[in-house]
Amino acid sequence: MNQTKKKVIIIGGGLAGLSLATELVDENFDVVVLEKHKNLGGRASNTFDRKMNDPVPIGPHVFVTAYNNFRHFLEKINAEHEISWERKIFLEVVYKKQHYQFKISHIPRPFYMLPWILGFPFISWRDKLSHFRLALKISFSSESNLEKFDNINAYDFLVKLGVTENSINKFWRFFVLSLLNVPIELCSAAEFGLLMKHWSHMKNRKFGFAKIGLGEIFTKAAEQYIEKKGGSVRHNTSVTKISFEKNKIDHLIVHQGNVSEKLEADIYVSTLNPIDLREILPENIRFSDFFKNLNAFEPVPYISVNLWFDKKISDKKFWALLNDSKTPSYINTDFYDQSNIYSTREDHSFVTSNIIYSKPYQDMADTEIVKKTIEEIMEVFPRFDGKLTHSHIHRIPYVIYAPLPGMRKYKLSHKTPVENFYLCGDWTVKEVTQCMESAVRSGYKCAEVILSFFGVNKKICNDKVI
Repeated sequence: MNQTKKKVIIIGGGLAGLSLATELVDENFDVVVLEKHKNLGGRASNTFDRKMNDPVPIGPHVFVTAYNNFRHFLEKINAEHEISWERKIFLEVVYKKQHYQFKISHIPRPFYMLPWILGFPFISWRDKLSHFRLALKISFSSESNLEKFDNINAYDFLVKLGVTENSINKFWRFFVLSLLNVPIELCSAAEFGLLMKHWSHMKNRKFGFAKIGLGEIFTKAAEQYIEKKGGSVRHNTSVTKISFEKNKIDHLIVHQGNVSEKLEADIYVSTLNPIDLREILPENIRFSDFFKNLNAFEPVPYISVNLWFDKKISDKKFWALLNDSKTPSYINTDFYDQSNIYSTREDHSFVTSNIIYSKPYQDMADTEIVKKTIEEIMEVFPRFDGKLTHSHIHRIPYVIYAPLPGMRKYKLSHKTPVENFYLCGDWTVKEVTQCMESAVRSGYKCAEVILSFFGVNKKICNDKVI
């Protein structure tokens, strides 16, 4: 940018904040990233287990080749080689001890999910044929038309389109919970419909896994990129107060250890989730016409289970258990044997799993969660005779915002009415769904908005579905 160097403070060092920062340092902004934790990466991060020294993800994730902006971000910081892509199997599910593999489909879009439904062995042909109206609705409705279904839930949406109860219970309950992170009765039909439309148009459909710790893929490389371009990243630095004066942010109060500090900038960007953001806003701002939407957001909590065994369970990387009714039989949804993904552990299994939308299980003791998770692993691998050697339970209060019916109208724009204040994150604007891709998309779109304010019209975010 041909201008006096402007200072930008970015609150939060997750994917949205780091992707935004890498773009702004390229445009000659003086960028400071503030991260309250020791580790960067936010919800796409990891720690290291003190006993086993394995990378432990905040919550295990998979990647999708259609994440074009996320992959561009990795290429930019020279980190794309840290993902291992599956070439044949998309997903393996287990139902009543029967295993079924969803193969990577090569059917032309928009019929890419058709082989999955037609080949699914746990529903009848009547169930499969009941998807005809749903397929037409998803294929031929515009995104704006699907937005109109935001006030009903995905379960009612499917019932109204004639999808059978058996199909909903054995097929769609799992996909809604695993992809949208809430039970189907609590999920906005618009969120569901838009996600299915997006997936039906994807050409690149492979799953990938982190070869190393989830956050290790990009955090160090992004920090080095930012600092090489003159920016800075501050760890263990929490923002405790945002001070407003007239229609601008005047300064921030931050804490690093026991030290309190006042920071000033020309531009301020929050990449915090809506629940954390509303906690540091002054009350008069939080309940103003624009920011009051923050109060509508509810968090989706996870419990991530990490188990180490004295033997190898199998050579599988990823599997999932199917519940078949509103009352789930299993607490975990998806499992990962990291010993088949990382190259560090070849003599024993390190299994991580997600208890998605963990509200019903919040009061379960760690020992009970471990016991139940082992029982569920044994149901998939009944001949396994290994013993648990170590465990760690991680309770995550906010993974995404709950995509409840009616929630999409509360999403906020990147530019706020406050002159020098911007918002960024996978909960802003009307992204298709909340994931690593939408976090990076939000970082790129926010960069476009900030550059536009300074008279630079630059396209950064790739909106093409690949």
